[in-house]
Amino acid sequence: MGVLPHLSTVFIPEQLPAAAIASRLLAVLLLISINAFFVAAEFSMVSVRRSRISQLVSQGDVQAKTVQQLQRSLDRLLSTTQLGITLSSLALGWVGESTMAVTLAFWITQTPLSADQSEALAHALAIPVAFFLVAYLQIVLGELCPKSVAMLYPEQVARFLGPPSLTIARLFNPFIWILNQSTRLLLRLVNIQYSDQVTYSRLTPEELQLIIRTTAETPGLEAEERVILNNVFEFRDVTAGEIMVPRTQINAIPLAATFGELIEVVADTEHSRYPVMGDSLDDIQGMVELKQFLQPLAHQQINADTLIRPWVKPARFVPEYTSLHELLATMQRTGEELVVVVDEFGGTAGLLTLRDLTTEIIGEIHEPDSDTEQPVQLLEDQSYRVKAHTDLEEVNTLLNLTLPYSDDYQTLGGFLIYQMQKIPHAGDRLVFADREWVVLSTDGPRLGDILVRSLDLPPPSGRGPNASATAATDSDGFLLS
Repeated sequence: MGVLPHLSTVFIPEQLPAAAIASRLLAVLLLISINAFFVAAEFSMVSVRRSRISQLVSQGDVQAKTVQQLQRSLDRLLSTTQLGITLSSLALGWVGESTMAVTLAFWITQTPLSADQSEALAHALAIPVAFFLVAYLQIVLGELCPKSVAMLYPEQVARFLGPPSLTIARLFNPFIWILNQSTRLLLRLVNIQYSDQVTYSRLTPEELQLIIRTTAETPGLEAEERVILNNVFEFRDVTAGEIMVPRTQINAIPLAATFGELIEVVADTEHSRYPVMGDSLDDIQGMVELKQFLQPLAHQQINADTLIRPWVKPARFVPEYTSLHELLATMQRTGEELVVVVDEFGGTAGLLTLRDLTTEIIGEIHEPDSDTEQPVQLLEDQSYRVKAHTDLEEVNTLLNLTLPYSDDYQTLGGFLIYQMQKIPHAGDRLVFADREWVVLSTDGPRLGDILVRSLDLPPPSGRGPNASATAATDSDGFLLS
């Protein structure tokens, strides 16, 4: 083929026949392909999940084993790919530009222009057009396309390119060692410590939560799965006092109760275990489980008059500030399914069961044959009946509201008491955040059901004259009764 002619003579077609030009064009495409190979290898090896590669290796995938070897020495892989990209780019610049210039000059000479005009046009266009054409092909075919494919299909590309990449890395290992040692030396000169172990950026829990919440980042997750995963991350930050069954809703059995009295309480409340109290709820003596009585009952060893005291088991007490993460680990270790939550003075604040902990992660599970009333019910007039003991966060979620949170209250009832600055009675109302909140029922100081209706809806039927209250406007523009 001979030495490549100087660009000043590239317009002379006799120096490079059509066959020679075709062979040089093939060489250009080959160099671009080599560049694309190393780019795809680099991005696929870095992008593919290590956990997935480990899974394939455990299944005996030979290609995955080569990928794993390359990932374990990622610095050597990156040096190999960068070496290949650099050498192929240099060769492409040397061969490609002159080849494109010669090709362009050849085409110009085929035009019906005179020899002088062809020569002038070739000198004017050959070099700049050849430069931009080679750069375009290199960027699109040698960089962008292979990078996009490698990031879209990292596992398939990595497994396909793993064996040849490992072979090339071993072949160029001496030269790569020289390059790496030179890099270490230069970094030491500027007081930068180099480590053979590549440091990978690890996601923080907050970043992972953000990824889970973002649909575009995790398109394979259903909405329910996102909620569960988000609950798992928030589980550590929730305390026992936040989700416990409050003291006012505890169904306790007196220590002196009989089996018949226990059955009466079970018939009314339908629980499987109960705390046992002495003089008051602040004097919890232990707990009983219904399954304890099954075998004695089957053998007719107990009757309605049998005292439950012999079956009382010790109860575990935990402070209100105990994290659910710590509490779950304790209950799994001890096998306990019920704990008593105490306040700072040692008094009983509430109860927690293992089901309460799992509900915090996977959500409430309502059995088809259960008569348990839902905390939020949609009424026919598009208003809502809400239990006052419902957690305020749950109210905000179910009703799509943004009621403010505070350390002074956790439930809807606590929120209403805080806003009204009094213990409400049945019929009292509060106008807040474009909603009317009406107390439907009370049990002494305890609030029962709350009616929630939009101000755009007509007034609910059945409201008497005593249900109204004086309204005032606060600094935020909300109406308070």
